[in-house]
Amino acid sequence: MRLELASFPVADVRLGKETSFKNGLLEINKEELLALVLDEKRIASADLAVACPGEQTRIVNIRDVAEPRTKTLGPGCIFPGILGPIETVGEGRTHRLSGVTVMHSAEYEPEVTAGTGAGNSGLVDMSGPGAALTPFGSTINIVLTTKLVGGLTELEAHNVIQLAEFRLAQRLAETTRDMAPENVEVLELFEVDASLPRIVYILGCYSEWHIPHPSVAYYGYPIRESLPTLVHPNELMDGALTTDARKGDGSRPTTWQWMNHAVVLGLLREHGKRLNFLGIILQRTRFETEFGKQMTAASTSQMARLLRANGAIITRMSPSGNNLMDIMLTVQSCEQKGVNTVFLTPEVCDSDGTGLPLQFYVPEASAMVSASNLNAEVRLPAMMNVIGCEEGQFVISRPGAKPISPWSEITLERRTNIADGIDWFGCMQFACVGH
Repeated sequence: MRLELASFPVADVRLGKETSFKNGLLEINKEELLALVLDEKRIASADLAVACPGEQTRIVNIRDVAEPRTKTLGPGCIFPGILGPIETVGEGRTHRLSGVTVMHSAEYEPEVTAGTGAGNSGLVDMSGPGAALTPFGSTINIVLTTKLVGGLTELEAHNVIQLAEFRLAQRLAETTRDMAPENVEVLELFEVDASLPRIVYILGCYSEWHIPHPSVAYYGYPIRESLPTLVHPNELMDGALTTDARKGDGSRPTTWQWMNHAVVLGLLREHGKRLNFLGIILQRTRFETEFGKQMTAASTSQMARLLRANGAIITRMSPSGNNLMDIMLTVQSCEQKGVNTVFLTPEVCDSDGTGLPLQFYVPEASAMVSASNLNAEVRLPAMMNVIGCEEGQFVISRPGAKPISPWSEITLERRTNIADGIDWFGCMQFACVGH
């Protein structure tokens, strides 16, 4: 599978008479794009705004974020199983508008108001200290704000939010269809020197079987109870992995993170140079019994051994301790089968960086990379503009949380309130200071 990922960097976004892209300027016809969204009758109202890096702007009620992409050659479509039929993607050519996102800020009447099945939302600051804590502080964000009609189930709300966001992202990328890109990156798992170390990436995907959406979907199909699945890394570039569009905070990756996966892109770029990238083992985690945890660890490590992997990089995507146990047991099982592992994860220390960094360990987890402390307290100054709620309105980020005024200075107990504020895949530049 050979994929050409063609990039069209966006330097500026403006409202205009037509939706077009030229010389780095993305012009958007607001009425046209809103008509595309409001074709969905379960959306009561919608609006569009643009937030640029450096502005005194705060975006709230964020549910999900995607990058504008479209297929121009090859089988399938972008976001297969959602915007089109299920057909294996990851080859041909895909156009992307880089440096810009479609960010969906949505309000709806929740059906589930407590527990892990309830929706939540994230925020993003475009300037100040908060901007450095998310990838979206440095991107131009086209913010779709919507209010959904009442009486929807949680799964219906997810579907409405996701479809509107993805349709908008695909339409924007379509503006580049007949254009020559600024650069093209070829992504392919070609034959390499047999002496290079054989590396597999084990992608731990947290899911729960008993909630409306289990956090991750593959080709639009929610991952609930499943055994490990071997996935070609190019599939992620075409949107084969998506998220629960009701949960836009940092406790789970947004769809944008799946499309720009730092570990996957890093391994693809080193393939044939420093290593032989064998592919992704998609591992469903958060089994609720010891038997299930042992089973997923054994089957995942066995798949790595059958691939004749010399080493594995393992990540997770949730602060859940239950999820951490599954991953640690997988590290242990891989090591026992002769597959050397590196575990990349954020820590869960106290807010000052002291205390126990992880809730569960195995002796075999001797090579770990820290991606910062997700419990670090964050203080955000007041912003001049707020997108995603009316002036004077309060925001509740998650069930049981205290309402906050997005117009004021905010103190957050942890980074999970910020959209993609937790660095699950090592894409940000967090560091620590030793004393």
